[in-house]
Amino acid sequence: MYKKLLVSLTAVLILGFVFTACAPAAAAPAAGGEAPAAVEFKSKDPTTFVAVSIGEPDLLDPAADYETAGGEVNQNVLETLVFYNREKADEYVGMLATDWTISDDGLVYTFNIRQGVTFHNGATLEPSDVAYSLQRAVLMGGPSSTPSILLAEPILGQGMIDITQLVELNMGVALEDTGAYEDDTEGILTLDPAALKSACEYVKSAIVADDAAGTVTITLPAPFSPMLGALGHTVASVLDKDWAIENGAWDDSCDTWQNYYAVPAENNPLAEISNGTGPFKFVSWDHATKTVTLERNDNYWRTEELWPGAHTGPAALKTVVIKGVDEWGTRFSMLQAGDADWVTVPRANISQVDPLVGVRVDYDPKTGEAGEPKVVAADQPLALHYGGIALSRTDIFMNEDVKVEEGQQNIFIGSGSVDRGRGIPTNFFRDVHVRKAFNYCMDWDTFIKDYMLGEATRVPFALSLPGQLGTDPNGPMYEYDLAKCEEEFKKAEIFDADGNQLWDTGFYFIATFNQGNVARKTILEILKAGITAVNPKFNMEVLQMPWATMLRYYQAGQLPMYVIGWLEDYHDPHNWYSPYIVGTYGQAASFDPDTLKEWKDYVNRGIAATDPAERDAIYKELNAKVYEYAPFILGPMGIVRVYLQRYVQGYYYNPIYSNLYYYELSKD
Repeated sequence: MYKKLLVSLTAVLILGFVFTACAPAAAAPAAGGEAPAAVEFKSKDPTTFVAVSIGEPDLLDPAADYETAGGEVNQNVLETLVFYNREKADEYVGMLATDWTISDDGLVYTFNIRQGVTFHNGATLEPSDVAYSLQRAVLMGGPSSTPSILLAEPILGQGMIDITQLVELNMGVALEDTGAYEDDTEGILTLDPAALKSACEYVKSAIVADDAAGTVTITLPAPFSPMLGALGHTVASVLDKDWAIENGAWDDSCDTWQNYYAVPAENNPLAEISNGTGPFKFVSWDHATKTVTLERNDNYWRTEELWPGAHTGPAALKTVVIKGVDEWGTRFSMLQAGDADWVTVPRANISQVDPLVGVRVDYDPKTGEAGEPKVVAADQPLALHYGGIALSRTDIFMNEDVKVEEGQQNIFIGSGSVDRGRGIPTNFFRDVHVRKAFNYCMDWDTFIKDYMLGEATRVPFALSLPGQLGTDPNGPMYEYDLAKCEEEFKKAEIFDADGNQLWDTGFYFIATFNQGNVARKTILEILKAGITAVNPKFNMEVLQMPWATMLRYYQAGQLPMYVIGWLEDYHDPHNWYSPYIVGTYGQAASFDPDTLKEWKDYVNRGIAATDPAERDAIYKELNAKVYEYAPFILGPMGIVRVYLQRYVQGYYYNPIYSNLYYYELSKD
């Protein structure tokens, strides 16, 4: 899963929204002096919240799921040691930890584990459950498809993003040469058993539970400034150790952990079951209707406020129904009829929804602070929260080494070569001129004007978001320039079997986006129009795929180009530079090995530096190198719109949440 400096939102948001949801302004007096009856906004079923989005989760195992649909379920069913301080994405309060201490050297974190907490199956939370869950998340590995990197980086140390690297180190491989077994579920089984066991034992020694003392201690090899943020992510969710083992997860033995490494989703025993300590229990997941159902945990532990005014006790909502409905017309009808309390609204369709807005809360685009709620139409049913700071971005990615299964054809690259424009070679995007050409052929201004309706801004090239370390408001960016696009394509060193250059042969490939995502479809169609305009021999087919299916192909490295978004895991520049270069997105892009080695050094030095000025300089140098390499087509920064029914109470905007946190919500 954004570089705007987050400034705390004010409490006006929740207080104002509760007020307007309960008491809409009265309409003007009618002719004759009699005031019409005030419009009341009441839910058909105040006990059930219906959220309608696009697609469905990938899976529910928090150690393996790395996307927002599954994250939404996990953040409501499972819990972590720390949680966000209401709307603040960079401040934390204790959740399953009552409090914690950090040693003066920043290496040792000691958490006091909350007592009296039970899992949904009735088992009691123990520190050993916490340690097991965190250890398992590191040992699960798989940096191209799982969030394990978020814990592996701080636990294993600088330069390591995956547990297999530690195994290789134990075998005498130099750190800079490790990484050969990342994501390799079969290859890891061939490694030295002593090295495998030693790696696991190191992880266990770094994350230690003391059930008698009620503590968990985490010891890092080097300071890691965003450590609390990593522990607030759903990858650090706490599972019932006995339950997980009984259901086929890692058995807690250092002799066997490699058998559970990077397990594919279809073989993951916890893919579609869940057992947490959170305010809601997982009930069911119906793939036919793309519906996940949660029910209230009546034995929920929270009796004290996590922040002033926070909810306590069982949730107000009894049931949460999360539906995946890809077709906008259906989602809109459900919103109009009051059959949905929140829906995903494509930017292209806001003109349909805005007339239904009765209450509006505006956020300052520079500070992120919420303004006073305003009643804009007393008789309309929706509340709009507009302009919140987004810690996310949607970009176009290019794969420099497309994978083809042995004996099979990869349909996404056509014939597999540029023979008379019928395909592209697997290394098509390894050519820097091709990558630059696609950057110059992307008309982001048209996307902003026609799709975003002007509610987005292009920013200078940087992997991090505006306002964070490494960004430069005067930095370069790739502008839409068809002449430069043509020039770069003509420089590409790609030829067919007869020696004809790419410009003369043309090409064909398939670019993908997740089904129902109109924004991403529009992005690819605009790019396609650009490349076709410079040369009609250039053919880029745009294909939509179900979200889970697209993830499978993406994680297997079989997609040459795709549009995907990133939402911050924690609010620090490292959470952009690491995933885009050495983590999940960088892995999938298959960068030139020598270039990647150089970039990794920058990323490692950036997170190791404690002086903000030093970090800033490191990231700016790296941005300049990445800009010249042109590995991504970076998208604009959009403005957030959240539409809810007016009878919904308790909503506040936290930019790092995976959609909604239902515990704080209620309905009239």
